[in-house]
Amino acid sequence: MAQSDPVKVLDVCRVAPMPHTPNSTAQTSLPLTFFDLLWLRFPPTQRLFFYKLSYPETTRIDTILPKVKHSLSVTLQHYIPLAGNLTWPLDSGKPIVQYNEGDAVSLTVAESEANFYQLSGNSFREAKELHHFLPYLLASQTRVPAMALQITLFPNAGFCIGYAAHHTVFDGKSIAMFMHSWASICKHDGESTLIRELNPIYDRTIVKDPSDLQKAYLNGWPEDNGANERSLEFWDIEAPPDAMLGTFQLTKANIESIKKWVEAKWQEKHTEKQAFHPSTFAITSAYTWVCLIKTRKLTTEKVHLGFMVDCRARLEPPIPSTYFGNCVTGCFIDADTNKCMEEDGVAIAAWAIGEAVGGLDDGVLKGAKELIPNYLSRLKEGGLVTIAGSPRFELYKTDFGWGRPSKVEMVSIDKSGAFYLSDSRDGNGGIEIGVVLKKHETEAFASLFASGLEYHQVREN
Repeated sequence: MAQSDPVKVLDVCRVAPMPHTPNSTAQTSLPLTFFDLLWLRFPPTQRLFFYKLSYPETTRIDTILPKVKHSLSVTLQHYIPLAGNLTWPLDSGKPIVQYNEGDAVSLTVAESEANFYQLSGNSFREAKELHHFLPYLLASQTRVPAMALQITLFPNAGFCIGYAAHHTVFDGKSIAMFMHSWASICKHDGESTLIRELNPIYDRTIVKDPSDLQKAYLNGWPEDNGANERSLEFWDIEAPPDAMLGTFQLTKANIESIKKWVEAKWQEKHTEKQAFHPSTFAITSAYTWVCLIKTRKLTTEKVHLGFMVDCRARLEPPIPSTYFGNCVTGCFIDADTNKCMEEDGVAIAAWAIGEAVGGLDDGVLKGAKELIPNYLSRLKEGGLVTIAGSPRFELYKTDFGWGRPSKVEMVSIDKSGAFYLSDSRDGNGGIEIGVVLKKHETEAFASLFASGLEYHQVREN
């Protein structure tokens, strides 16, 4: 295999849902809700799941690939729309997810002699190197697949499963449900009755839209961000040529140390107010955000943090946790740049995040009509950092029968510039944080991240 070509494609096949019984009521088309339309032209979400596994050639041919393909076909019985396409019929004002007989998911099988351990490590790596192990979603103005998959085999080291998923079709919770279902079915030799607690609910009538958010989201993006108003082509967002992906961890002990410090700072400065108890999300996000502000030496007067909130349990009435599709809204926080760079910066950021999350109790969709203008104005102003992923997805529990992943990487943050949050591989309550930086910023971030943990450890002791 040539040095310049790290991946050799062995096969490109199409995996269709296993045929259902004649009396099946499987869902074959999905109308889009306002939650879905928000993501219409965003580039695909891309993740890699790396699995360490030493195996002889015969195991690869006779065991791994057949099991993974068969279990995918069985899983698609429950997730039929994923084998279909997002299409925009001429007679419709909005697209629809449609599965037709003969549709299937594209699965690329490849082999690589690249360094598995370096690729699946935590150290900074060039983002473009990881794209070799991901599939592409080819979009036209009227049609784009819901998802595509790639399995890359690394001889004597392991394999990785990569996906490209259309964000209009599903949010992070939904794609995690699909991956957990697929892994469980593979691990149990095609037995799909074991995933009942993950059975997707497709009923779109349970999503109410009294404020006509559908219209706001369908017409809310300026045309210069898309090819034209009826196009399904993705925004052409390029990652910086020197984009580097790295992974950092906050252990449970780290989080508790910072939490106690933030609570003490609150008591010190707000003696007349009730005690403040920040969540793990607030602490992790604030700590990472401040490290990024300092690393990037942001000069805007204000800095902004944007993150998505799962609305399923927050709607009135709430909708089931296994509702499949998008059911998230955005939340923005604005803070004084200089204050975030001061000694109390992490505390100030954590307070702001905690206050914003608490405000969602007044109505999770309050102000949702202004979500797109709010995002675009902050993007234009500069100083915007966004968060992707969630530890609640428990992606390190995605076991296909060969053990937990040695690494889960969200590669698509190289385009968005977001940082992502995930559960940690060892399952001890820590949080894994993926960041994307320009090459010259990597050392500064790593130093700030490490020294900040030392500072909070000393303060606790």
